[in-house]
Amino acid sequence: MRRLGAGGMGEVYLAESRTGLRLAVKVVRAEHAEDRTFRARFRHEVRAAQTVGGAGTYTARVVDADTEAERPWMATEFVPGPNLRDAVLDHGALPGPAVRILAAALGEALAAIHAKGLVHRDLKPSNILLGPDGPRVIDFGIVRALEATALTRTGAVVGSVGYVSPEQIRNGGQVGPPSDVFSLGAVLAYAAAGREPFGEGQDSVVLLRILTRDVDLSGVPDGIRPLVAACLAEDPLERPEPAEVLAEAGFTPATLRAAVHPGWYGPAAKAGPASADRPSGVEYLAPGPVTPASAAGPATPAAAPAPAAEAPAPAPGPVTATAAPASPLAPTTSVGRLGPVAPGRRRLLKILAGGAVAAAGAGAGGWLLYRGFDTESMSGSYRSPGSPDPGVAESKASARSAVLRWQYDLGGLGGLGGLEGACCALSPDGSVVYAGTSGGVLHAISRDGSRRWKVRLGDDVSTPVATRDAVYCVVGLHGEGVRRLTAVSPSGSPLWTRTLGDTAYAVPVLLGADVLVSTGGTDAGALRSYAPDGSENWTFRTPAGPTGTPLVAAGVIYTGSYGDELLALDARDGKRKWQVAGGTDVTVLALAGTTLITHSGPVRQGFRVSDGRRLWRRDADAGPLTAGNRALAVGTEQGTVYAVRAADGTRAWAHDVEGSTAEPRAVVAGDTVYARAGDRVWALDLNGGRRWDAALGRAAAGDQHGPLVRGSRLYVPSGTGIAAVDLIV
Repeated sequence: MRRLGAGGMGEVYLAESRTGLRLAVKVVRAEHAEDRTFRARFRHEVRAAQTVGGAGTYTARVVDADTEAERPWMATEFVPGPNLRDAVLDHGALPGPAVRILAAALGEALAAIHAKGLVHRDLKPSNILLGPDGPRVIDFGIVRALEATALTRTGAVVGSVGYVSPEQIRNGGQVGPPSDVFSLGAVLAYAAAGREPFGEGQDSVVLLRILTRDVDLSGVPDGIRPLVAACLAEDPLERPEPAEVLAEAGFTPATLRAAVHPGWYGPAAKAGPASADRPSGVEYLAPGPVTPASAAGPATPAAAPAPAAEAPAPAPGPVTATAAPASPLAPTTSVGRLGPVAPGRRRLLKILAGGAVAAAGAGAGGWLLYRGFDTESMSGSYRSPGSPDPGVAESKASARSAVLRWQYDLGGLGGLGGLEGACCALSPDGSVVYAGTSGGVLHAISRDGSRRWKVRLGDDVSTPVATRDAVYCVVGLHGEGVRRLTAVSPSGSPLWTRTLGDTAYAVPVLLGADVLVSTGGTDAGALRSYAPDGSENWTFRTPAGPTGTPLVAAGVIYTGSYGDELLALDARDGKRKWQVAGGTDVTVLALAGTTLITHSGPVRQGFRVSDGRRLWRRDADAGPLTAGNRALAVGTEQGTVYAVRAADGTRAWAHDVEGSTAEPRAVVAGDTVYARAGDRVWALDLNGGRRWDAALGRAAAGDQHGPLVRGSRLYVPSGTGIAAVDLIV
């Protein structure tokens, strides 16, 4: 009948049997179908799954399957309702009674699954459908089959960050039924509080929180919190049995059935006006005006709210823009340095499971844990993709102060998507803001802060790039195992998708009207250029993957590689212009005039852009450079913004800022450096002097996205979303 979606296992279609029964048919991807070991395990798991189901089990029953077909498939009963992730994303935390029903039903479902010798291994909000007759668990047994694929044979573990048990991290996926109970506890905490119990941030950080029991249950109601805490016990033997969860939630099987009724999980979703030309899967809402400052009530001094990790995220409403204060944000004179920097990505990865690396990529659920493999830091040239020096041409005069115009919450699940980079992208005319989330949603926001549309694309949507005709993003950075480049029209209609493979890293960059995607890891990689219609213009393959985000300027693409080479390619055809030795895992940082500045281990170097000749070499312990103009490149390290001279690599100045343990993120626009640090934005001149700083509210914990400037508007990460700041000249 129609396509419902896709995942690491394959595609899902809505079908109808001859008797009128509606089914969800999952068709296995061709690459899995060719794997004999996968087929054997898929056959075994499907047979076991077919024995689970029936009245009162709260699982989606497997109705039929063909494990011997050219592309194996299985059909489960179709459940008319949203998954738990989307329900919370759209409407906030579930009411207390609904959480109790959810707990009891999931306990029943796990009891039925475990009774047949199965372990789910990937219980998470998106694998729980909220049907009119109660929740239904899906995809049990699927992860076990995926663990047999060639992708995951070499010591990898499949699961979803934030919902895996400690033993699943430590033991390489060798888990039993108690692991599912731990995942159940995390699911209930998410449903009750409307936010991730182990917080947001990079996968490695979240996994470390699980191992160190750094869990936030402050938003979970008192009545359900003891049950959630028991499920999250570190010792598997101390967790309750699924049948005990049913009883602790206050139900018997009979009373649970009596409690479930249509709409049991909360108010029905409010859809926008129907229209024949609106694509399915896109939620439209009528644009809501931002409350004028004069109507917003008495002005209050701007103050930093509590960190997002410490306060419950507000339930997302139809329009999540917030009115601006009535007066400019008051500058302060407080400056200083911070304490010790938080552990970097490389150190965190080594902590996890004795050196395991959380890498984006698993089929069913979200991530793979590779053992015995190391990776370099992902730091590098993270700037507004495809838009060199954003705002420079439009900045006529220096801003004297700033006004917080609005704040947009990206939803209860997930903050900004991707690894780092700009916090958002803009349409060419600046009238629309586009932002991807780690929860798999692409948002389009009007300049006034009202939501135009949102479309669900999958796990972890990168920071997008936008042209007049399309918005491009990479989907599945921390999820499905297979990355996809997706093009969406300015109205939110999906245009086309191109599979990028299971590469560890994928970044979109604009090449005029075309889009460039850099893919790879420490192994082989590639740069690919796609036309607006999705056809491939050219591919340039590298023996080792590109590092960081390619820098594009004057029709030339500059990139480093894990093969220690620095390359310049012609953006029109991908032909190599020059290639030189750049040092270990060389990463392009910034272009300052005619000097390309790179980072390689503890060394920073300058290269002439015309031919790659090295101009200078400096030891550099500071953090990566993030922006530049013709004479200077601006960088950041813990608590400090600094500038490096393009001519010789020496430091021109340094300015201490008051922020968090994370590095500030900076952008240069005209003669001003804007830096996001902790709960403030700082404006510095190109000599390092402070112009002003203003409190805007703290960005989400672990957020590494940078600001974006267009004309007199500055966009920065804030809370679990984006803040728009008007620059006052």
